[in-house]
Amino acid sequence: MAQNSFDINGIWTNDLIPDTRINSTDYNPSNFVRINDWLFSLTYGAEHSTKTSSYLYQISAYKSFDNHLFNLRYSPGSQKEFLFSTGQAIVLNDSNSQSLKADYIYKELFGFAYTHTFNEKFNAGFNIRFFNQNFTQEVIKPVFSDSNYLMIETEKDEIDLWKADLNLAYKFSDNFSAQISSINLLTSETNPLYDYNRNYLLKSKRGISLGFSYKLFRLSGINFNYESDKSFSFSVNQIFNFDFAKIGFSISANHDDNQVPFINSLIPAVVYSTDLFDIIISAVKYFEERKSVSSFSKFSESGIKNILHNQFSFDRLNLTVNFKLNTKLEQRIKILDVQIRKDIFPALNEEYLNDPFAYAKVVNLTDKYLTLKPAVKIVGLNKEAVQIGSYQIAAFDTAEIPVYAFIPEYSEIFKTELSYAEISIYTTAEQADDAAQKPVLLNNMNSWDGQVKNLRYFIKHNLSNSQNYARQIISVNKSELDTIPTALSDFYRTRLIFNSFIKNMTYISDPRIKWDFVQYPSETLKLKGGDCDDLSVLFSSLLESIGIETALVDYRSRDDVRHVNVLVNTKLSPQQAELITENDTKYFLRKNQFGSDEVWIAVETTSLTDFNTAWNLGSEIFNDEALNKMGLLNGNVQIIDVN
Repeated sequence: MAQNSFDINGIWTNDLIPDTRINSTDYNPSNFVRINDWLFSLTYGAEHSTKTSSYLYQISAYKSFDNHLFNLRYSPGSQKEFLFSTGQAIVLNDSNSQSLKADYIYKELFGFAYTHTFNEKFNAGFNIRFFNQNFTQEVIKPVFSDSNYLMIETEKDEIDLWKADLNLAYKFSDNFSAQISSINLLTSETNPLYDYNRNYLLKSKRGISLGFSYKLFRLSGINFNYESDKSFSFSVNQIFNFDFAKIGFSISANHDDNQVPFINSLIPAVVYSTDLFDIIISAVKYFEERKSVSSFSKFSESGIKNILHNQFSFDRLNLTVNFKLNTKLEQRIKILDVQIRKDIFPALNEEYLNDPFAYAKVVNLTDKYLTLKPAVKIVGLNKEAVQIGSYQIAAFDTAEIPVYAFIPEYSEIFKTELSYAEISIYTTAEQADDAAQKPVLLNNMNSWDGQVKNLRYFIKHNLSNSQNYARQIISVNKSELDTIPTALSDFYRTRLIFNSFIKNMTYISDPRIKWDFVQYPSETLKLKGGDCDDLSVLFSSLLESIGIETALVDYRSRDDVRHVNVLVNTKLSPQQAELITENDTKYFLRKNQFGSDEVWIAVETTSLTDFNTAWNLGSEIFNDEALNKMGLLNGNVQIIDVN
């Protein structure tokens, strides 16, 4: 039953070189091989007895479809021939005799195998093999005629044999996997024509094979296989990674009760593996001195169980070449998990280019350093996936990758609903390596996340509309503005714009009593009302559209609803402050980009009266909460510049 334990290339841990096939289909201790698409294999061997004979051992093809792997093998060199003298002879004349001969040829011609990978830990498969046994023996037959005599006649017998076996493999961890295989589970054999040939048939006793593969380190492993007839094989593998290829070494030892000594043979092997091809050179060295001629009695007594590995086998040298053809891309990155960190607010489009809304946990399946690019499509928002950013990940490493989103400007989403983020990871331009879909809340275009700093996105929305409105006010009051000093231009324009738009406004609180709904400036003008967020956004937008610098004040210490008002830069110097007020509590100083102090004033838009009242109220709130209560120092008050 040593057929399953023996492989002319030795025994390899497939995980060490996962994209190829070194072990034969009939025996595979880990069985976790990943062939990307097509693999074609050819083995040529030379056997050494009294003379050297060479042969083409096998030609095979592998094809993968998703989780399915198929293999078809033609093995013309998997054969063993025995030519014996039967011990009988016929006397031809007084001085000559002829010994009778027997010729026994065993061949394994074809093999077919299939493996199905159910998940990363478990796979199962089967293999079917076809054998042919051709026996020729010379026998003495009497001939009765006018003169009786003896003649030599050749009796030929051809017996076909089919074998089918099952294999199960389970990976307990990244380093340890085990397998169980049947041996001769199902057999179908034609009957020999001559009963005496039954003694020479291939032994087909049923049994099982148990094996394991253990990775000692990331690039080294050991394998062991034990069979129910007490045969076993053991191997040690070592792989070295280079930029141009992988180079591996293996040494395998075999034990079989029918062969001596206890460890009857060693199989050293070396592999050179690239993305396109593999070259494997192996040798089989027997410790017992093997003769080219064995006795018929020894053969008749024990028979053989394995065509290539038996007590009559000779040392051999083998060359295997694999060719890899990929018509589909190898999966190099796998998404393990995706965590959505924030909902989608279409109005805050720039935020998602600077701050990730999700993180993808990914693993590099290859032994190479990769550059990966995440792409995102939010259903209902994007027509196609958009790639943003690129990241590096080391061989076999796991990493959390930030995922950014592209939100089209002015996305008209009128209803908040549950949508999906389709996240794909690319390592090439052609096809995504992996993809995942996660639910995400897609808010409507007026939704706001409550962060005052993000009100600037509403302020900047469609500034041309705000600009037209502000210019119309200035145009109506042009004659008045022409009479004031240039230094007071921004202050007077601020007062005119406020007095003009505020008289048409009504305070309308958010129906949900929250800070998560904001009107765009054009909507507030059309509706003629809003809450403090809406009115502050409108006032800031009108000023920003004509070049007057503004900021928002976020009062964070209030228990009910956080409050917002507007700061306006008058561009006046501290010495010019008395041009607008002699009360130094009605303004405060901020440095500009050049380090010079400028006069800023606070305006409370919800006063809904006139500019002076709104200025006074804004100053009182700012002085009380930002300065007297030290809100600016302890973080209860924050100033957010619009630009």
